[in-house]
Amino acid sequence: MTAGGPRRGVAAVAAVAIACGVPVPDPHARVAELSPSGAGVAPEAVEAAVTFTAPVAKEGLLDGSRLVLVPAADAADALTAVESEAGASGLAAAVPVEAALEDGGMRATLRPRAMLRGYTEYALVLSSRALAADGRAVLDAQGRPRATVGTFETGAIPGPPPRPAVTEVRADAATPEAGGEYVELANLGDGLLDLAGFRLAKRTATGALSSCAIVAPAELVAPGAVALVVGGAYDHRYALPAGIVLATCGGSALLGGLANDRPPEVLLLDPGGATVSSLGAGGIAPICQAAVARLDPAGPDAAENLVCAEGEGSPGSL
Repeated sequence: MTAGGPRRGVAAVAAVAIACGVPVPDPHARVAELSPSGAGVAPEAVEAAVTFTAPVAKEGLLDGSRLVLVPAADAADALTAVESEAGASGLAAAVPVEAALEDGGMRATLRPRAMLRGYTEYALVLSSRALAADGRAVLDAQGRPRATVGTFETGAIPGPPPRPAVTEVRADAATPEAGGEYVELANLGDGLLDLAGFRLAKRTATGALSSCAIVAPAELVAPGAVALVVGGAYDHRYALPAGIVLATCGGSALLGGLANDRPPEVLLLDPGGATVSSLGAGGIAPICQAAVARLDPAGPDAAENLVCAEGEGSPGSL
């Protein structure tokens, strides 16, 4: 056979190959679909999956080196890892999963070993180094040799609902104040409380609300248990009871700092932005030398239910 010119179309190449008895390779495997997508995905039943147009190789997809599930906040780091020579095996942010290759090698699934967080965005990250069963690179949905990232957001945790309540606030702490200010949150409901997606807000001197997103740890707040929300500069000065969930809100000082010269007014906002609890709403809290607390944790945010805590307060203890 002789070459027919400097460049041939796909059809012409195929025709020549068939005439010569040479097998024509299938088109490159591409990403066909990533699932799930959108918001409101049930956190207890997630099956993250990539569907391909042709069979793919299990190497890299089942060992966590080229395909990972991570919180969306860690997607950039995950992308760097899966594209590196070493791959993403051992990536700290990766969600522990059971990985499988199904449908004749055309679908890779990642099933989390534990329930995902509620109201949290996750990312499924596939490397451009992933290989098809024929040894060629897997292309993205547009047919390009690029990494693929898909996202979804979980909804509410199943089961009985939690009932979060702001039960104690310390605005006046020994210097450095950023190391000692805190907001205590109690879960007075019957279900687990996941603080992911919640925000704390304070009323400023101008009357405006200023808020920050709560950076929640992996632990959930059990019914009857307490979480302590502090700033990024918290110095662990308090001897907290065992099992207290510690979360942050604010890069340094809690909520940018709580004023000492006026009553604290702190609100807890759910992932939808609704106020679910408050302490001192409307300026009704006393100005205390240490912390202000609810007399009855389950009682209303009312002046008669707010008192100055004894001594240094009791963070973590209702």
